[in-house]
Amino acid sequence: MEAVIARSGRQRIGPSRATPFEALARAVVHQGVSGAAAAVASARLRGAAAGALTPAGILAAPRASLTAAGLSGAKADVIRNLAGWFAANRRIAETLPALRDDEVIHALTGITGIGVWTANVFLIFDLGRPDVTPASDLGIRRGVQLTYALEHLATPRQVREKAERWRPYRSMASVYLWNAVRLKIRPGDLETRRLA
Repeated sequence: MEAVIARSGRQRIGPSRATPFEALARAVVHQGVSGAAAAVASARLRGAAAGALTPAGILAAPRASLTAAGLSGAKADVIRNLAGWFAANRRIAETLPALRDDEVIHALTGITGIGVWTANVFLIFDLGRPDVTPASDLGIRRGVQLTYALEHLATPRQVREKAERWRPYRSMASVYLWNAVRLKIRPGDLETRRLA
């Protein structure tokens, strides 16, 4: 990891200024698409919700306007489920930032279409939690493969095993692993860095 950190430069995580609903809706929009496509869809989604990405705005918008904004039908349904949960569970929704990691994951994965990956990304990038590892994330698995020169893509179990060494800063380690993939770091690059 030392070589990946040196190549990536200093990284930081911290709480987001977005509301929990905005952050989670954004995470859904970004799943499986490029950053540019997600940015366009997010802007259009705000327009469909009368300019404010709120549970009320999403619930008031016809489903067709969500799909016209560039969301797949499945993503439109997940965001509507998310809005419905926030509207019906205001008390727990307001306390999300104060809950323990496992409580946040339990609450969010009870929403149809929200899985552990989305909850983990929310914990890292929106609540600024320091010790989270999205072990099933493809980028994290590829980052472990590159960093540790594994012949095959790391399994979630291998990621979890490696992550034990990174406690209590597993979130930062995850950010560096994503950077290893973004920077297209190869094992040879890391070896050269170690010897320099």
